[in-house]
Amino acid sequence: MNTSWLIARLTALVLLAPAGWELAAAPVTPLTLASNGRTAYQIVTPALPSAPQAHAAAELARFLGEISGASFPVTDEQGWGGGPAIFVGLSPTVRRLAPGVRLGGLGHDGVVIQTVGEHLLLVGGEPRGTLYAVYTFLEDELGCHWWTPEASTIPKAATITIPALGYRHRPPLEYREPFFWGAFEADWAARNQCNGASARVDAKRGGNITYQGFVHTFYPLVPPEQHFASHPEWYSQINGKRVGEHAQLCLTNAELPHFVAGRVMEWLRQNPRANIVSVSQNDWGGYCTCAQCKAVDAREGSHAGSLLQFVNAVAREVGKQYPQVAIDTLAYQYTRRPPRHVRPEPNVIVRLCSIECDFSRPFSAATNRAFYRDLAGWSKVSRRLYCWDYVTNFSHYLAPYPNLGVLGPNVRTLVEHGVRGIFAEGVYETPGEEMAALKAWVLAKLFWDPTRDAGQLVAEFLQGYFGPAAPHVARYLEIVRRDAEAHGTYLGCFYNIIAPFPSYEALVAAEAALAQARQAVAGQAELERRVRLAQLPLLYLWVYRPDLRGRAGLAGYEWYPGGDAVAAARQFGMVCKEEGITYLAISRPLDAGVFLENRRRAEPPAGYEHVRGVIDLQDYSFNMYGAAPRYRYQADATASDGWVIAVEGDQTDAVETQVDLGFAGGRVPAQGYRAFAVVKCELAGGSGDAFATAFYSHRRRDDFYYRKVPASAVKAGQWQTWEIGTLSRRDLADTGHLWVGMVGNGATVKSVAVDRFFLVPVGR
Repeated sequence: MNTSWLIARLTALVLLAPAGWELAAAPVTPLTLASNGRTAYQIVTPALPSAPQAHAAAELARFLGEISGASFPVTDEQGWGGGPAIFVGLSPTVRRLAPGVRLGGLGHDGVVIQTVGEHLLLVGGEPRGTLYAVYTFLEDELGCHWWTPEASTIPKAATITIPALGYRHRPPLEYREPFFWGAFEADWAARNQCNGASARVDAKRGGNITYQGFVHTFYPLVPPEQHFASHPEWYSQINGKRVGEHAQLCLTNAELPHFVAGRVMEWLRQNPRANIVSVSQNDWGGYCTCAQCKAVDAREGSHAGSLLQFVNAVAREVGKQYPQVAIDTLAYQYTRRPPRHVRPEPNVIVRLCSIECDFSRPFSAATNRAFYRDLAGWSKVSRRLYCWDYVTNFSHYLAPYPNLGVLGPNVRTLVEHGVRGIFAEGVYETPGEEMAALKAWVLAKLFWDPTRDAGQLVAEFLQGYFGPAAPHVARYLEIVRRDAEAHGTYLGCFYNIIAPFPSYEALVAAEAALAQARQAVAGQAELERRVRLAQLPLLYLWVYRPDLRGRAGLAGYEWYPGGDAVAAARQFGMVCKEEGITYLAISRPLDAGVFLENRRRAEPPAGYEHVRGVIDLQDYSFNMYGAAPRYRYQADATASDGWVIAVEGDQTDAVETQVDLGFAGGRVPAQGYRAFAVVKCELAGGSGDAFATAFYSHRRRDDFYYRKVPASAVKAGQWQTWEIGTLSRRDLADTGHLWVGMVGNGATVKSVAVDRFFLVPVGR
């Protein structure tokens, strides 16, 4: 294929360069870099190229060769004997050839892509700019795309003709980090111009922004186990008492800034590569309420007042010895509002966090008014403002999360308010997050050039990654987006999937769209795998939302469309193993999910076999509080589906399952549901209580229908069904939990196993 057809389109791109791109010089004639698989061009580096410049030249030669079949020799400017050349990296020869081209002021990452006579110049700032110039050229001009670490599109064209080029670009974001599992891979990060702290890039790939102590560093800097006994005054005063556990630091203590500055400089001696050190609050409340801290915060109208005053003092001291290092702190939860008077020092970065936001709508929407106000406030007072954004559902990594529509507007809003760095937190513990590859790639493009159209980027990725299945995957995404919009969903980053969205009807339509996607790529093994991964969020809901069974029964629908729900569970388990997925939610390993393929289909609860609308809540939907090995998933042939959760009898942890009006899509029977738990105990003898049951209401913040079950009522080693109570519409008006709790009576109870909870419509 001949790429000369690109001339007209690419010339138009240059002449109508998007905002953010600056024309560098008058364009010249088109260049033919390769013709019929042969080239007259050499790739020329500076005489002593830096490691990134040398790697950039090697990467350019590699991909030009893959595209055209031609072999592009690499030399340096001293070995260049004339003739057409692609100059990679700034050198005296480049300066001589392009005296009218502005080659300075590019920072660490800026690029210039310029044709001069028969030559092409690909240069940039140090250390990463030249490498980014090469990748930008390959992507924007020749159509190379690196979708994931494993998936790319490298076109084939024996002849490569490019138009006259002349632009420079310095990205407005100095720090660009899409924080996803796949985005940490070194080549993917470099090829997509990401320089975040977690990207595993080495020196030849230009290195990255390097943090020491990435976040929540108060206790790592001042460990209470080492200092609280001798310096309780360094820690929060809460209710009149100094507290060392689950608290913060006393930010007005006179000697503490000097101590923390010393600790920061100790860290920097240990990690001399670091260019940012975090001095930031712990990830909980517990701020200090001593008289001095209260006075500062009252004067400033925000707890950020005492925080910033403290961080400024640390930054001033550190800056005397490490002027190149910035001190980073958070504007997060209770410190999110900017202070009235105190201002960050020039070497202080404030990272504003969007954790409370509605991610189904842009930051400028009414539902995000408070965050937008604080963004505007910080933009007026901070010289170096970063944002910690959230782009996933931490409660359900694999569930549909329709936030694609806000990515472009939100990045542009942040940049318009002077934000210079964005950390977009996706799923970092495991691969497999819903559309993670798509979101990471789109964010990388937006971080490099915020003027890009996010919708076009999504379409470009879908076509490149899914091939013939792309239109059907796009339809699936649109079905989910419209369903969230129809329900007025507030899409937080801890969104509860047992809710009106996603609706049963939308899931059925989404299944149909992905069935067509599978048909479109039948027989193409890699594309089939990608579509299976795209389907995983739907399988996750069919498996982990057993309320759908009750909703379908009440509405007269088939529960799992087109097949057995157990088959869906087995498919889910297979895909998780194939993709190496290890977590379902933040800090929630895939314990139950790995066993799903071995489960059998659960029979209806005894005595309710013919009752329509029974909601069966199996152990894989349970929430566990407390550390494993206190509880364990285990096989039990006598359980309804072959698996249970068991807890040792000497514990006090609870086995819980979530319920609310999402059941039956809000169509709760007028008289509510009767709630039951199916439990088996192994007894050791003795007396007292075996376990307790209850319904906890989040809205009323109390336990209802609480009862303790005495050991004398338990039939050892046998399954028994215990009625918890009748849940009314009032009970289900907000999220709540049914639970079975251990009572710490290990002398009497060896273990308690929970098979299922189930709900029966009253009157049925």
